[in-house]
Amino acid sequence: MSGPIGRPSVESMIRRPVAAVLLACYSVVVARLTLADPSAGRWAFDLAGAAARRASDGRLDWSETEVIANVALFVPAGFLLAVLLGRPLLAAAVTVLASACIELAQQQFLPTRVPSLADVWHNGLGGLLGAILAAPFSRIGHRPVHLDGPTAQRARQY
Repeated sequence: MSGPIGRPSVESMIRRPVAAVLLACYSVVVARLTLADPSAGRWAFDLAGAAARRASDGRLDWSETEVIANVALFVPAGFLLAVLLGRPLLAAAVTVLASACIELAQQQFLPTRVPSLADVWHNGLGGLLGAILAAPFSRIGHRPVHLDGPTAQRARQY
């Protein structure tokens, strides 16, 4: 529900700070998994591998699991960014940029990591999926524009 003209709704005033806090916490997890020595995130890789083997009855190999994990890793980021920014496509673009920065950092500073353009693509796909899922939530609390009264008269002048 929208507040008075020019003011955000109470719901959006609560939702965005919560999304910002969750995004900050999730960013720490992503940074830990992508910018630390791979052995630090071994638990996550083991969990992803076990889940994929169980879900596929052993038909997925690690390269396929890694693609799914890269997509899934950025779905929450895309979702939370879309809620925070209120612009799903911008959120998706930011996730691609963040992924590219991660891969660049891996290339420049982390010799034990293997940077890949495919990772940027898969992370970006996950960010886009998250942003699409958040689209209905990112628009809640935005006041629709009604062209009546003085506003309509001014709009018609242009």
